[in-house]
Amino acid sequence: MFPTHSHRPRPTLLAVCLSAALPLGAFAQSATTAPDAATTLDAVAVKGQRAPTYAAEQSSAATRLSLTPQDTPQSISIVTEQRIEDQNLTNVREVLDNTTGVSSSAYDTERVVFYARGFQIENMAYDGVPIAAGLNSSSADGSLDTAIYERVEVVRGATGLMSGAGSPSAMINFVRKRADSRTLQADASLSYGSWNTRRGTFDISSPLNASGSVRGRVVAAYEDGDSYLDRYSTKKSVFYGVVDADLGTDTVLSLGYDYQRTTPKGVTWGSYPVFDDTGGFIEWPRGFTSAADWTYWDNTTRTAFADLKHSFDNGWQLRVMASRRETDGDDALFYVYGFPNRETGEGITPFAYRGTDAGRQNLLDVYASGPFQAWGREHELVVGVSGSHYTQDSWEREHGDLPGVGNFLQWNGSYLYPGFAVDKTPYSATHTDQGGIYAATRLSLADPLKLILGARYSRWKNDTNDSTSGVYHHEHTKTVPYAGLIYDIDGTYSAFASYTQIFDPQGNRRADGSFLDPVLGSSREVGIKGRHFGGALNTSLTLFETRQDNVAEAAVGEYLPDGRTQAYNAVNGTKSRGYELEVSGDMSESWNGTFGWSHFNVKAPRNGGALRTALPRTLIRLFTTYRLPGAWNRLTIGGGANWQSASHAQVDGPNGPQRLDQSSVMLLGAMARYAIGTQASVQVNADNLLNRKYFVLDEFSNLYYAPPSSFTVSFNYRFF
Repeated sequence: MFPTHSHRPRPTLLAVCLSAALPLGAFAQSATTAPDAATTLDAVAVKGQRAPTYAAEQSSAATRLSLTPQDTPQSISIVTEQRIEDQNLTNVREVLDNTTGVSSSAYDTERVVFYARGFQIENMAYDGVPIAAGLNSSSADGSLDTAIYERVEVVRGATGLMSGAGSPSAMINFVRKRADSRTLQADASLSYGSWNTRRGTFDISSPLNASGSVRGRVVAAYEDGDSYLDRYSTKKSVFYGVVDADLGTDTVLSLGYDYQRTTPKGVTWGSYPVFDDTGGFIEWPRGFTSAADWTYWDNTTRTAFADLKHSFDNGWQLRVMASRRETDGDDALFYVYGFPNRETGEGITPFAYRGTDAGRQNLLDVYASGPFQAWGREHELVVGVSGSHYTQDSWEREHGDLPGVGNFLQWNGSYLYPGFAVDKTPYSATHTDQGGIYAATRLSLADPLKLILGARYSRWKNDTNDSTSGVYHHEHTKTVPYAGLIYDIDGTYSAFASYTQIFDPQGNRRADGSFLDPVLGSSREVGIKGRHFGGALNTSLTLFETRQDNVAEAAVGEYLPDGRTQAYNAVNGTKSRGYELEVSGDMSESWNGTFGWSHFNVKAPRNGGALRTALPRTLIRLFTTYRLPGAWNRLTIGGGANWQSASHAQVDGPNGPQRLDQSSVMLLGAMARYAIGTQASVQVNADNLLNRKYFVLDEFSNLYYAPPSSFTVSFNYRFF
């Protein structure tokens, strides 16, 4: 086809996870010195080291209230900077592919789509403020570099209180690094890996005046390399700068700018045929692609932001965040469709496309938060208003007739560059405005019992002018309620339940070009969470159920009037149920780790059949590191495993869709880091150690082989 453009757990499961921490807690308690046996120790000076951690103390991504993971009545995963470094996760896709409950597929080399709980992840935010999806897909931009982020937070489930419109999958919140150091600090790294991949990063922070009231930070990264895919290579340049200024004792102003440009060559557009003209399976090499040697897909992202925080004497805080985000794309693409003859290789039809895209988004979020007294107890309240204006414009260049590709079984990417027109013509223009007023309060009903109540009134308006489908306007308003109850069982464990509604205006369209109605529904979660060792280790078990109407399902064999964009039908009464189990943090000063186990099942009401069968229902994410004791304490070793259950998809065949099965997949990884003195270290990372060959499937007949075994060697140096 053409590519698109644009069972419940047993109770013992909890015991297996959470009770694992009890012996560790008992050990920590028995090892504590009694007050009457205090011992005076010599002072120890520590220089150039930071305590590694896989846990974050607090997050405001779910409700805008700053809460510990234990007090957040939703399933949340936080990937810290230390874990990013240990696993060498240099881009957003690598982070999310190692996050509990998240999986990805791709239309092609540049358009990656992320899923959680059976639904596409559409909601992203910078420092809690929602942003539009990337140009290439209606999901997160998987190529974005992680060098500029302090951590990545993933709140699973519906997040309408913060994001307004959105799916009940998850929201990805990127927390940017800030200039928070009052001393000069700098570090750099160089790495070399498989397929001649070279990378360098530099991060420097410094006070900009004598008192340190004005501070600056600059992060830069550069990467280039080839690929296991034939003819594919990419270059990436990243720059980020931020200044934090204390405008008095109670006011802080942050001004920042980030820039990223990626220039990949030999890119694919959609997939390649996997069946011949008789329906027989074609065993292509792992690196095979249908890309022509002249294809490219350049993308540039620029963001400027301002963040003003003022603290009042009564404990309240006012925060104003504004940003301008620009995304630009320039591409020359090649696609093939058909089913080659086994003898001649004939039967393939080529398509080519040359286009440019521009996205512009202005954002403003203003809120106040703080404590208040009522009924003899102290509570918390946050009230805010937000708005965004987003435009996306696309142009294309026409071309004449294309010659045939000949024997596709001998394809090597050599194909004549089409005579694209010099002048570009408008293809589509989209304008989306979204505004919202939100409020949430955390009520202390009793010492162990907290109730979070909130609501968001959202107004969403979209105007789309499509050169092939016409002009469309749709506007919607919705009030989305939110409720969460948290009961502190014993100071370590807490039980929670939450409920929220779903409001998701969608860009998916029927075959006649008209938009599907907004997705409506509800999301429920119940579970138990643990906070161990003063927050160094977090555990959670969540059961969820999501109900939705107007869910988009790909209409097999149907396209929009342009003849190449996938058409959809709406499905009502869909239901997703499942669970998510996670243990993440630090078991000791030398031992870090994370373990995630998730399962979901999405069914349609008309026949009870499964939806989104290309997505693996069960995912296991495991990674841990350990710094050796004694004379070997300069060496840290680690490893992990990612496992996914079997899946299947309907793929275009000569006689209609044919089922393609992918068995379960186990991927093993390892790392080792050796400290050279107090400032330098060498690190080795290896992925897919078993060299597992497997397909990454999606529901649009796009598929490809995932990467084989790979390695990276890094040298890291801390200057101060």
